[in-house]
Amino acid sequence: MSQFYTEEEAITSIKKLISKKMQQFARRNAHEALREYPDSPQIRFLNAHIASELRDYNSAIVILEKLNIEDPDKKELLRALSEAWNGAGEMEKAIFYNSRLHALTGNKNKEVLTNADIYERNNKSELAEKELAKLPQNVLGQIQNLILRSRVLIAKKDFESAVDLIKSYENQLLELGEFGHISAMFTLTKAFDKLGEYDKAWESAEKAHALSTSSFDFEVYINQFVEMREFMSGGIFEALVEGPKTEVEPLFIVGNPRSGTSLLEQILSMHPDVENCGEMSIGVPMQLDLALLTDSFHAWPNNMIDMREDDAVKLSKMYFEAVEYSLNGEKIASNKAINLAVQAGFLSKVLPSSRAIMLHRNPLDNAVSCYTTNLLVSGHNYTNKLEHLGMVWLERKKMADMWMEVMSIPVIELHYEKLVADQRGETERLIKFLDLEWKEDCMEFHKSKR
Repeated sequence: MSQFYTEEEAITSIKKLISKKMQQFARRNAHEALREYPDSPQIRFLNAHIASELRDYNSAIVILEKLNIEDPDKKELLRALSEAWNGAGEMEKAIFYNSRLHALTGNKNKEVLTNADIYERNNKSELAEKELAKLPQNVLGQIQNLILRSRVLIAKKDFESAVDLIKSYENQLLELGEFGHISAMFTLTKAFDKLGEYDKAWESAEKAHALSTSSFDFEVYINQFVEMREFMSGGIFEALVEGPKTEVEPLFIVGNPRSGTSLLEQILSMHPDVENCGEMSIGVPMQLDLALLTDSFHAWPNNMIDMREDDAVKLSKMYFEAVEYSLNGEKIASNKAINLAVQAGFLSKVLPSSRAIMLHRNPLDNAVSCYTTNLLVSGHNYTNKLEHLGMVWLERKKMADMWMEVMSIPVIELHYEKLVADQRGETERLIKFLDLEWKEDCMEFHKSKR
């Protein structure tokens, strides 16, 4: 039974969770609302927005392109399409939709600013700088453009100017709102870090974390790991049914934020038989639909024991529908979703042709990187406290160790430090694990579109 009485009630609930940066909860509500209101343009649009916030740009693009066909050239759709294509690394498409948007609005300055943002995010700092040079000084100097200007300076390695710029607006940062203020402080953190001013970088990160007012139930977050391990004890995993074998092989890159998952995916995606699908959020709706398919009296994860073969077939189809848009004949589709630490076992049963890479990074280095990076914007509120970062690292390591022991699919361990120190040796080992022929392009990951 739906928790929503009306479509408007569902929309209000989803928007409230989005505003609090509680994206995973918003994703759940959106998925449930779409069961009742599958044709709702607003709920579908919110679902796309959440996917983008979770960095699942491919899913966002699929939804937004369909909405744009149904109701062409709505401003909010064009803006979202530009952002999603930008996140997916398709710079030209991002610029195309941005141009269409501002052909409607007539706001040339905004078009220039967005183009500059697109260029900077695609490592085209010179083009970004040229775009910013087109703006009148009274527009360029507005507080809302501070973070973009600072990012461009950092991309040009002009770190001192980035620090000076942010410092010059120090008394106006409150005007950016909470999340903007936090972003400015993390940008300052990065500039100080690049200068080797590590104490100042840490101080800026502490100030950024102190600004956050987002609520977070750490006990509930930790319990998801504990409950999964308790469920999987005693030989339960072997008894679970499997889905069908498939020609395309899902590849799960299981790691923490800031552990090297993006670097690894970029390296592997340079191989012509591997498609980089990013942080796929499909695992959440699959988990939610499992309850409906099984009609189980048990809650997740215990309801996996009631999964039948036809349920697994439906869930497998659901996963590949999310992958289909990205594929162009590739054999392997990679997924580096953060929730794989919990869901890897479930997905390996539904998708028995899959493989998994358990990626680890030194816990201290991982914690420092998470603490000094703006992960709050994507809902990782446990990064607000160092002790929470340590506890989460341990829980994820326990999960990886368990999956290594119980999963029947091929699994390999990789350490970020070894990958950086010996890229060729470790990459060759991974390509062999994937049963692929060696391609020298894998050594040129910097050419990846992402």
